[in-house]
Amino acid sequence: MIYVTADLHGYLEAWKRLVKKIHFTEDDTMFVLGDLVDCGPDPMGLVSELMTYANVFPVLGNHDLRFARCVRPIPPEATAENFMSFLTPEQQAALADWVRDGGQSTLSGFLALDAEEREAVLDYISEMTLYEEAEADGVSFVLTHSGIDGFEPEKELDDYPMEAFLNAHPRPGDEYFADKTVIVGHVPTYQLDESMAGKILDDGAIIYIDCGASHPDEGGRLGCLRLDDFEEFYA
Repeated sequence: MIYVTADLHGYLEAWKRLVKKIHFTEDDTMFVLGDLVDCGPDPMGLVSELMTYANVFPVLGNHDLRFARCVRPIPPEATAENFMSFLTPEQQAALADWVRDGGQSTLSGFLALDAEEREAVLDYISEMTLYEEAEADGVSFVLTHSGIDGFEPEKELDDYPMEAFLNAHPRPGDEYFADKTVIVGHVPTYQLDESMAGKILDDGAIIYIDCGASHPDEGGRLGCLRLDDFEEFYA
């Protein structure tokens, strides 16, 4: 079976509930459409958990990229007490902005890792793809974190810049391909349609699966779609 989820945002326990609920096995495939980190309680625990799966394929999200850019200048010997001293004023400002935007739990968890673990996490982030393609029951899918900014029907996916996949904002009624269904995260579904809080929004041409796990006060939770039969799961 092929599954897709998105925007886990450090909610390790929700992930564990999800894989148990769908009876996820090594014969299945899971695509995670970005934003593994920030906002939630245990981003590094979540990333470390996902790294153990050979059949889980993460797609880069804007929060993942921002995390990597902010912590990459921190040397292996830096600690939680002195890491800022290794950064330039510009790097310090960028890191402070990131922390204010949900990065505190990610930064704390990262600094608690040893040098080898930090390198492994950054390697994992650097290997995340910008999009994936899948097919199930005769339907072709394009899987991205946010959609495709500046979309052109005849343009190859590999010809778009990285940013095109990270900060697009499609809305219900939009369409990308005539012959492919696009699945995206990035924007919680309650922000697209108040009645869809905590639910997958299937608009036909685009399916929105960020069900707002990082916004529990708005009724958000982790959503997952099985592509083989379009069954929805929540945790």
